[in-house]
Amino acid sequence: MKIIVTGAAGLIGSHLVDKLLEENHKVIAIDNLSFGNLNNSSVPINNIDLTENGCLNEFQNVDIVCHLAAYKKAPKNSINSSDVMKVNFKMMDNVLEYCSNTNTKLLFTSTSDVYGNSNTFTEDEPLTIGPPNVERYSYTLSKLHDEQLVLNMVNEGSIHATIARIFGCASPRSNKGWSGGHIPLFIDKALKDEDIIIHGDGSQTRSISHAKDIVEGLNNMVNHISELNGEIYNLGTDEEMSVKDAAELIIKLTNSKSKVIYQPQQEAFGNYREIKRRFANTNKAKVKFGYKVNYTSTQVIQEIINEYSSNNPD
Repeated sequence: MKIIVTGAAGLIGSHLVDKLLEENHKVIAIDNLSFGNLNNSSVPINNIDLTENGCLNEFQNVDIVCHLAAYKKAPKNSINSSDVMKVNFKMMDNVLEYCSNTNTKLLFTSTSDVYGNSNTFTEDEPLTIGPPNVERYSYTLSKLHDEQLVLNMVNEGSIHATIARIFGCASPRSNKGWSGGHIPLFIDKALKDEDIIIHGDGSQTRSISHAKDIVEGLNNMVNHISELNGEIYNLGTDEEMSVKDAAELIIKLTNSKSKVIYQPQQEAFGNYREIKRRFANTNKAKVKFGYKVNYTSTQVIQEIINEYSSNNPD
C-alpha cells in the first residue's frame, strides 16, 4: 500500500515508518521538524506544514494516512497552550479534508491522557478531563476534539477512519527533555549524576512500553483497517510502575550518584490534577487483532541506558 505518515521523524512515527517499509509498503514521510529529529529517520522527510490548506494535495493514490503529528506544550518550552489547540485542530482539519476528498482511509493516534483519572481505561467509558481554566488540559482536549470530529465524519459517511489511543512509551530515539516523557529524562540525568526531579510524591504510576510495541499495534491496525471503521483501540502495556520506582531503578541500573528531589505538585503544575494511575487496557485490541507487547518496562529502560551510555562514554 501507499501510506502517508505524519510526524514521521518523531519517536513513534519513525519506528512506524521502519515497520511499514519492512512490510514492503511505499511510505511518504512527513514532518516539519518542530519536534521530530532527522536522526530518527531512515528515509527522506517531506518538510510540510500541515496547518497550510491543501498541504497534502500533491500526493495521489494514497491508501492510508497515519496521522501521528501533534503539537504539545511541555515544561520549560515556550509554546502557548492556545496554539496547542489551534495547531492540532488545523492539522486535523486538513488531514480530514484530504482523506474525505480522496477516499483515503485514516489511522489517527490519540492519547491516553483523554482518560483523565480513570481506573479501568476502557475505550467506551465516559471521560472526565478537568476545568477549562487549567491550561495543561489543552493538549488532551485537542485530542478529544479530534477524536469527536473523526467519529462524526465516520458516522456521516464522509471518511473511513480508526483511532489508536497511545499510552506511555519510549525507545533510544526518545527526546531527552520533558516532551519525551520521564524515562529518557531520568536516564539522561542519572548518567550525568544530576538530580532527578519528581513532581509530587512519586506514587503516581505510568505504563512504559517500547515504541516498537506501539508500532506493532499500529501496523496491525493498518493491516485490518477495513474492519476498524469508527473504532478506538488502546495500545501500550498493562504493566504499571510508579514514577518513584522508575527513578530508583534507573539510579540503580546506571550506578548513578543522582539524588531524587520531590517538587510539590502545586509548585510544578498549579491546579492541574495529577494523573494517579496509567496502564493500557488492551483487551479490545487483543481480541480484534491479537495485540501483545514484547518488552517489559525494565527492558525498555535498560535498552535506553545502554544506547545513551554508548553514545556518551566516559
